[in-house]
Amino acid sequence: MLNLISLALMAPPILADWATLPAANLASCERGADGWLTVRVTPGTGRAGVVLRGPWDLDAYAEIAVPVRNLSDRPVTVILRVDDDRSAELPSTEHRGGLFEYMLSPGPEPAWLTVPLGDHRPNPLAAHLKALYCAVPPDFVRRGTVRGSAVTAISIFVPNPTAPAGFAVGPVTARGEPARLRDRTPAEVFPFIDTYGQYRHADWPGKTRSDADLAAALAAEEVDLAKHPRPAEWDRFGGWTQGPALEATGYFRAEKVDGRWWLVDPDGRLFWSHGVVRVGTRVRVGTVYHGTPLDDREDYFERLPEPGTPLGAFYDTEPQASRGYYVGREGHRVYDFLEANLYRKYGAEWAARYADQAQRRLASWGLNTIANSSDPAVYRQRRTPYTAVVYSAPLGRAEHRIEASGGDWGKLPDPFDPGLSAVIERTLREELADALGDPWCLGFFVDNELAWGDSCHVAEACLRSPAGQPGKQAFVAELAGRYADIAALNAAWHTAHASWDALLAATAPPDRAVAAARHDLEAFSERLVAEYFRVCRAGVKAASPHHMYLGCRFAGGGNPLVMRAAAAACDVVSINRYARTLVDLKLPDGLDKPIVIGEFHFCAPDRVPFAYGLVPVATQADRARSYQWYVDTALANPAVVGTHWSQFYDQPTSGRFDGENFPTGLLDLCDRPYAEMVAAVRTMAGRLYETRYRR
Repeated sequence: MLNLISLALMAPPILADWATLPAANLASCERGADGWLTVRVTPGTGRAGVVLRGPWDLDAYAEIAVPVRNLSDRPVTVILRVDDDRSAELPSTEHRGGLFEYMLSPGPEPAWLTVPLGDHRPNPLAAHLKALYCAVPPDFVRRGTVRGSAVTAISIFVPNPTAPAGFAVGPVTARGEPARLRDRTPAEVFPFIDTYGQYRHADWPGKTRSDADLAAALAAEEVDLAKHPRPAEWDRFGGWTQGPALEATGYFRAEKVDGRWWLVDPDGRLFWSHGVVRVGTRVRVGTVYHGTPLDDREDYFERLPEPGTPLGAFYDTEPQASRGYYVGREGHRVYDFLEANLYRKYGAEWAARYADQAQRRLASWGLNTIANSSDPAVYRQRRTPYTAVVYSAPLGRAEHRIEASGGDWGKLPDPFDPGLSAVIERTLREELADALGDPWCLGFFVDNELAWGDSCHVAEACLRSPAGQPGKQAFVAELAGRYADIAALNAAWHTAHASWDALLAATAPPDRAVAAARHDLEAFSERLVAEYFRVCRAGVKAASPHHMYLGCRFAGGGNPLVMRAAAAACDVVSINRYARTLVDLKLPDGLDKPIVIGEFHFCAPDRVPFAYGLVPVATQADRARSYQWYVDTALANPAVVGTHWSQFYDQPTSGRFDGENFPTGLLDLCDRPYAEMVAAVRTMAGRLYETRYRR
């Protein structure tokens, strides 16, 4: 049961000056001299906190914001939830988007918790805006899904507290001017991208306005890098010289030490992978994508350079996109604002200078891993360890894939197709030949965020595929060996196939509610998944036997069947975990294997006011605090051997190939570091090994 305190309401823009009413299940709830409400909670199930009850018409405002201080001596998770008149129509397991979870660090500095308000009116600009993840510029449409004109409740609570905790809540504020779409015209909105690739209609600290700003930022950063050398207790690979000396094998490996999983570097030192994804100017997802699409969006841009000029060198064309607006359109035009800005900043030798600068930054910031989808021109310098990635089919192509499967990054691989192992081996030996036998390489990922579905999904996808699908042929052959004849299968599955060939030709899976059919679907799914991981491991080990096989970068995790197969085959299980914390992360069924976090991020729209990303926070300060807490919980988790932030640079403000435009970089598109994030990364690097080893 939701345990909250109701609070009085004042007129906007200040919604509440937090007054208390009696509550039976909170430890205490008092109003301080500063007017803030101090809430103390005790361990237990459910939610403990406070609530304001409306309704209110907040249509005149863009968001609801609440300052909250953590009064505990440890991080505390709090949730800000905003309901509207339609929230009650949803099941208790769902919410329409007005719920944001925040991890608060201890200390007197308040964190501003915010929930954007939505707009139920149609967007007249929608037809003009294409290939943007956030759909539209923030000044011209509301980002939220809670209807601002009918807000019914605002609540702040600790979910299922496991220890005593305290937090202080300041005045609830409705603030910001929302979009007035009916008053906007395309002429007012377009263009909205400036000559540096930035959003035109807003200002923020650190925004680049001229080439002189780029030069000044470079000079300031040189001073900063000189003041902050690489951690002194790290060896050449970034391993811990102050810890135990283990066997030096010349390559990275995983090993359990005193009950915790670690990586061990080639020189035998404990290594914890503190890394960042996409250290480079190009997005590498099976093939190379660079720049932001131009076709059908020419009016987005304030001024594009003339072809044939120095800045005109950064036009190009892209292959087919894997998802989004440009799917099926090969050869669409792009422009790379990031590389153009690097040219402006570093001159004609920008590629070499930027690559060197990237390595200097990694060392100074305390990052010891160049993670997935990074630029070989950077990691081949062999100054920072790196991971490499193999794709079992070209992006967007169906070779050696299960035809009836799907997913954002392509169809599922079919390990019964002999061409799959050939692709893996060829990619390793031809495209990644420099990494084979390289001690600076931690190991190889194979594939990315495959859509595994539930325990029946893989077998069902095979049955939906054409008769020539190797995986389907293997499944039907398995069934023919399990059942005496097709009549026995029909009796068990409640089907009416005329023959085994008829089953092979059919494209409808059986009703999984039938126990025998579900058992067979799960059994073959388990067999196929195990074969996939076996084929991938065999390919990696055949090409480079001393390197680790790092798995397929699960999107948040997989069903237990898939996770068991991965744990059996992988040296390290890789999971892209976009969340606030890793406290609850573990493999199913008591599986004991090391885990590397392939991606995570936090996104704040206060500097580049565009998209909220996958895990939103309010400000850069909140982003930095969230980073520290996430990595700290990773260090406390005995299975986790590293975290890889996504990513080095912001995504293009006007969207990459699939429309994503998250400002989640350690640097912006003008090559300027986010100071708060750099400070947080350095802080964690400074106590990385002591924290991990002493816990």
